[in-house]
Amino acid sequence: MVSKTENKGNSQRITIIGGCGQMGQWFARELSANGHKVCAFGNQDWPFAQKLLGDADLVLVSVPIEKTVEVIKRAAQYLKPTTAIADITSVKTEPVQAMMEYHKGAVMGLHPMFGPKVESFAQQIIVVCRGRNDDRFQWLLDFFKAQGSNLVESTPKEHDKMMTIVQAMRHFARFSLGVFLAEENIDIQRSLSMASPTYCQEIDILKRLFAQSSHLCADIMLATEERCETIVTLAETYSRLAKLVAEKDREGLIKEFESTQTFFNQALASEDKEEETAENYLINRFTSQQHLNGSKKDSSENVLITR
Repeated sequence: MVSKTENKGNSQRITIIGGCGQMGQWFARELSANGHKVCAFGNQDWPFAQKLLGDADLVLVSVPIEKTVEVIKRAAQYLKPTTAIADITSVKTEPVQAMMEYHKGAVMGLHPMFGPKVESFAQQIIVVCRGRNDDRFQWLLDFFKAQGSNLVESTPKEHDKMMTIVQAMRHFARFSLGVFLAEENIDIQRSLSMASPTYCQEIDILKRLFAQSSHLCADIMLATEERCETIVTLAETYSRLAKLVAEKDREGLIKEFESTQTFFNQALASEDKEEETAENYLINRFTSQQHLNGSKKDSSENVLITR
């Protein structure tokens, strides 16, 4: 882990657009804890954009998906060619294209695959979509690695395709289940009293989903046309399988299960090869988390929140 003391000679001036939001605040805290000077830029700060954005070494864009391209275009006019810009939203193709078009300096798309409830970067995945002048971001990527993050390289196009499955469909499936439970007025507490471990896990996931912003959940599902189309296809799959249930078609359900079982057996065949290392992985993860928690220091004095 890179300590605050070790980093003093390489302190960066960072402005986070959307820095007063939950994710923006989380990044501000973590970056300032490493000795960087972080400024949280809100919508009320555009009159001061020349100074707050123009003097930054790095500008991070952390705003709602539907505002990202608009904010990038507006911010770019204040950036110096030496300023690096990156976004941390969950869609990459359009934001990276916008940054490349409107800014002549260093560009990178980042997608942290976690929310502001996690304690640190340790064991968290961050998807990296390279744009231009990658070397300007090396200090940031090294910081992520030093904190224990797992960096996954991707193109913006591949990222967005994968997020259709990883985020949009998952949100829709669980959103649908939550709506069903609410409409049926299920006694959740009573159900948990006689639940299996997997049901408890599912309810815990629903609890976390519905603790989030309703706007964020909707935006994740509606972010791209591909996401919308895929969610509709998923709903059609539900309808097809529900029809088998309505018709009490046991053989049809078994056929669907066994076909899908074959798919997963083939897709996850490599998992068995890694099974023997699972215990060591868990031990290393626990040790790493303990070390990071013990090493963390409070340096909130490095965060400037403008009003």
